[in-house]
Amino acid sequence: MKRLIVRPYSCQILLAAMLVFAGPSSLHAQLVTNGGFESSSLGDVTASGITGWLIQFESPIAPPPVYEIVGDTVQQGSRALKVTVQGLGTNQWDIQVVADSIPVKPGATYNYTVWAKAAKAGAQVNFTIGNYSYAEYRAIRPATLTTQWQKYTMTFTVNDNQTIIRAPIHFNYAGNTDNAIYIDNLLIADINAGKLPVIVEAESGVGGSNFPMLQDGPVSYVAVATNFITGGSPGDTSRMITYQVTFADSGKYNLYARLRVGAAGFDDDSFFYGNGFGSKRDTAVADWIIVNGVASAGFSNAADVVDGPGNLGTGVWKWVNLKNGYQSTPGQPFVVNIDSLEQTFQIGGRENGLDIDKLAFGKTSLSFTVANLDSVQAGQPAIPDTGTIWDGPAIASGMSKFIGCSYGGTDADFIKYWNQVTPENAGKWGSVGVTTDTSQWNWTGLDAAYNYAKNNQLVYKHHTLIWGAQQPSWISSLDSATQAGYIETWFRKVGQRYPDMNQVDVVNEPLPGHNPPDGTSGRANYKNALGGNGATGWDWVIRAFEMARQYLPNTQLLLNEFGIINDNGATTSYLQIINLLKDRGLIDGIGVQGHRFELEGADTNMLKGNLTRLAATGLPIYITEFDLGNLGNSGTPNDVQQLQLYQKVFPVLWRHPGVKGITLWGYREGQVWQTSCYLVRYSGTARPALVWMAQFVQDNPVGVAEAPSMLPAAFELEQNFPNPFNPTTSIRYGVPRSSHVALTIFDILGREVRTLINEVQSPGHYTVTFDGRDLASGVYFYRLASGSFSATKKFMMVK
Repeated sequence: MKRLIVRPYSCQILLAAMLVFAGPSSLHAQLVTNGGFESSSLGDVTASGITGWLIQFESPIAPPPVYEIVGDTVQQGSRALKVTVQGLGTNQWDIQVVADSIPVKPGATYNYTVWAKAAKAGAQVNFTIGNYSYAEYRAIRPATLTTQWQKYTMTFTVNDNQTIIRAPIHFNYAGNTDNAIYIDNLLIADINAGKLPVIVEAESGVGGSNFPMLQDGPVSYVAVATNFITGGSPGDTSRMITYQVTFADSGKYNLYARLRVGAAGFDDDSFFYGNGFGSKRDTAVADWIIVNGVASAGFSNAADVVDGPGNLGTGVWKWVNLKNGYQSTPGQPFVVNIDSLEQTFQIGGRENGLDIDKLAFGKTSLSFTVANLDSVQAGQPAIPDTGTIWDGPAIASGMSKFIGCSYGGTDADFIKYWNQVTPENAGKWGSVGVTTDTSQWNWTGLDAAYNYAKNNQLVYKHHTLIWGAQQPSWISSLDSATQAGYIETWFRKVGQRYPDMNQVDVVNEPLPGHNPPDGTSGRANYKNALGGNGATGWDWVIRAFEMARQYLPNTQLLLNEFGIINDNGATTSYLQIINLLKDRGLIDGIGVQGHRFELEGADTNMLKGNLTRLAATGLPIYITEFDLGNLGNSGTPNDVQQLQLYQKVFPVLWRHPGVKGITLWGYREGQVWQTSCYLVRYSGTARPALVWMAQFVQDNPVGVAEAPSMLPAAFELEQNFPNPFNPTTSIRYGVPRSSHVALTIFDILGREVRTLINEVQSPGHYTVTFDGRDLASGVYFYRLASGSFSATKKFMMVK
């Protein structure tokens, strides 16, 4: 083997290095030239023997180190660097290699990752990054190596005006003597590299003559000129376009397309793309994936997450995610290796009438909205479908509280999840009382729900007897006396037919402007038949409960209402009715609806406080009609968002000692009125929120882990919500005693960004809103400190 002695800090070498790559760095590419050593030949190397690197060691070292490019011990690809240390110098940097001439932008933040191992245990190296004046931005000093490949990472910011920097790796440690150290796949990239979609303009490739570029206003696009190909491949090269795509990071990628389907619909909606990267044969079916059926798919609203099929039609530009079943043979994610960030990709024409504007590659670990793809913005972390199928037992089985759900009458799997039943629409008088002839009333749906509950020993709650909406169409035209007779008949028949009901919502949504039967806003008009407002202001509600007590003597009588615990004033109004009924011995429980529009933006301290106010009546509380999904129920159902909402809201409800049960308002995809709020997919797999809820209930089986009326027993710092956020998020914390409290925001380098709280605070629960609109996207930390207490949590700002 040749031994090469090189003076490490030659002015000529440094000058030459600094003159290379004078241009600005790219967010879309690995910044280290030959970071995986794939451009180097196998064997011993000299000072200039590794493209993009410098080999440096002090000449007095004897025996000198040996530098080799090897192919038998690699982390990924077919090459790695092997450094065998024999003699030692004085300083750690006396034996080093330097990734040289790395282009950066002043003030920008970058991720540094490298893989290393040693032939024998005990080896150490320094991984450093800095400028040519030997000032370091960050370092791992030392990194202790093992005999297995390990990944070492750090994040650094270019805190000076340098545009070309260097990354030395030091080997001069005593533990490295007569040891071999292997280095592979050094990657330096902008902190957002890999999070951004890789956009490919459809007209930017090298196209065949049958695949011309066209123009529609500002949009340049391509469309195959001739029509349908019956086979499973483009058929000839004139119907193919070839692209060279540069990726910022390795990993698995989904393929997206922005396209427009012509007027012929399903005769204008198919094309081919290559089955993996690389050049494809024009007539080889195995080389191609067919995309077909996108005439009724896709997304165009900026906030829509491009996942799932979507439902847009023809004549509009829209994004589709090509993993979602449009293929006759579903394609697999595209895999990019660290040593092959430049890839060839091809598409092929099948039907004319299909216009293609853009293609995009996005990490499978991220989800992208239409806005993310249109504007090349970072995606959000996605929670993959784990494939979990819930086989039971019911989530709250054997517990003192139930978790139930509305029941549609045809779900054989219901009992696997829930131990309480509420008929949704079947229990409303409008569904039963289809005619004035009471012998013709329709009890089919109610019978199914009641019998299912009784046959499976589930709690049964009837919903609902009196409600201004979904009432018999004929009731409002009758005089009050006749109305009163029919109302009493309705109560009596329910009591006779279902004598073993556990609970019943006697009156639903009585508050003014909600849904009392007062004849306004299209509601049924029979409030006066029950006594109207009367002396109490709520005589009609009292009369309904009197009849319910008469005809359903063995059933718990509940009042039910929405918009309560998220509104202090509404809770006060609700308590007025509750106390009137309680004073007369007419009410056995309080129903509080839990729809997403009530809870998703609610302050959890307010929820706790109002639950405690209701619980002070001594009556049990039941959370009814509970659902959470997307904020605003808008866009494609988002697993991350739903999970975060469940983690924020559900513990408040379940843990409260006054709450004795929670009833969801549907749980299967396609069968919930708030379309993003389902918990089980068409496939039968559970969404992450359901998996989390089941585990949370198992960890908190009696639901009394937190008494909301008590002050915090210790300092508490909760995870912010939402997370990631843009631009605001809420941070909750608890203070057990009067203390000086500091709540501070730091960036990833530990620099203080903002002080939110710095004062003496009384015992209690607190919520602070943090507005990060003036910050760059990235990871930040918030820390709560008081005396000897300190807690820190991580959050992410994404613009």
